[in-house]
Order: sequence, then C-alpha cells, then structure tokens
Amino acid sequence: MLIFFSNKILIGDMKLPIIRKVIQVGTSKAVTIPKSWFEYFKKEAGVEINEVAIEVDRILKIIPILPKGDDKNGAK
Repeated sequence: MLIFFSNKILIGDMKLPIIRKVIQVGTSKAVTIPKSWFEYFKKEAGVEINEVAIEVDRILKIIPILPKGDDKNGAK
C-alpha cells in the first residue's frame, strides 16, 4: 500500500519523507513524481502508469490510472 501524506509517503508501516521542488515548465509550475512510485505500481499491478488523476483541494492527491481491464486500482 502506498499512501501520500503531506510531505511523507507511507508504504505499509514505513514512512518516507518526500519533499519535491516546484519547477518551471514553460509558463506553468510542476512537481515531478519519483521514479520509485512508478516502479512500485509496475511491480504491484504489472503495468506501466501512463496517466494519473489529481484530486485538487488543500492537498493534492495523485492517483494512478491503470489501463482498462485491470481491476486492482484506478479507473477510466
């Protein structure tokens, strides 16, 4: 299980700090997603993540969208 809480990642019972810099991309700002996050879902779901859904509120929640036909997580 991989859950993000503000500036930490919770993997099972282990919390890892995750502080990312905000970078300029053209006229927009962006935050990169760690490679390990993609590797985790590739290992667990057996597919590569090419899209994410982002819930926007005070806290941004990034949810992987798994390809159709995979019923573990995500939806299209």
